[in-house]
Amino acid sequence: MTAFISTKRVFSLSCFEGLRLLRQYGAMHPDLSITDLITLVESVEADGKSLDLIASAHLGTLVDDDCPVDGVPFYQACVKAILLKHQPIWSKTMRSGRARFVQTLNLNDQDVFLAAGLMDNPPPIEVVQWWDDVSGHARLIIDQVKMEQARAAELLTIEHERRRLNSLSITKEPEWPGLDDNYAGYDVLSYDLGPHGLINRMIEVKSTTASPLRFYVTRNEWNKAKQASLTYFFHVWNMDKDPKVLHIRTVADIAPHIPTDNGKGAWSVTEILIGGS
Repeated sequence: MTAFISTKRVFSLSCFEGLRLLRQYGAMHPDLSITDLITLVESVEADGKSLDLIASAHLGTLVDDDCPVDGVPFYQACVKAILLKHQPIWSKTMRSGRARFVQTLNLNDQDVFLAAGLMDNPPPIEVVQWWDDVSGHARLIIDQVKMEQARAAELLTIEHERRRLNSLSITKEPEWPGLDDNYAGYDVLSYDLGPHGLINRMIEVKSTTASPLRFYVTRNEWNKAKQASLTYFFHVWNMDKDPKVLHIRTVADIAPHIPTDNGKGAWSVTEILIGGS
């Protein structure tokens, strides 16, 4: 029962039906093991052997034990458990809205959402709350992935700076203020050789997989960049490449692409296309 079970196997109405039967028979025979319950269902139910009861048993480890075992609420609990705990890659598009999201799925997966009553129009409040709850968790998943990618890029910059400092015979180590202070205005502190000794090199690290290659600059980052001017750099890592590709931009490179405030409007975040090499 510990073997890997794919999302495709658990995200199906037949798998849901298998779990429903396992729980019904489990309630009647609480002393039976899951293996014995599978054998019992296969021998008693007419379609028992046609069900993927191994996948159903795995789904049972994801769905709360006290959820209802009949009707639409049961299907909704199964779908929610898979989305939150299996985290299929397509769950990341849930932020696009209910209809748009479901249209990106294949017909079998669409049928699951339909059978679970999750596409009813007009939707009852319980369905609205289901979508809001699951979409919120999907956002957290995406945010976590973005954070992990950002940290990976920052580590790449630290390693890059270690090599650069070594090539300049600078013995100091790059520092990582961005890990401790989200308002520092830059992520990595490194060094350069100045006319009178070492000078700081402040680096804002960006990670992207977007096409065309682009990144975002916040007003706080830009204010810090302008203050530091010649000692501030943007490291933009293309995380879609293997090995990862670094693009370095100076404040002068970015300045022509920064918007201006007009009237009562003030910019807070702007998108910068990389372009070139």
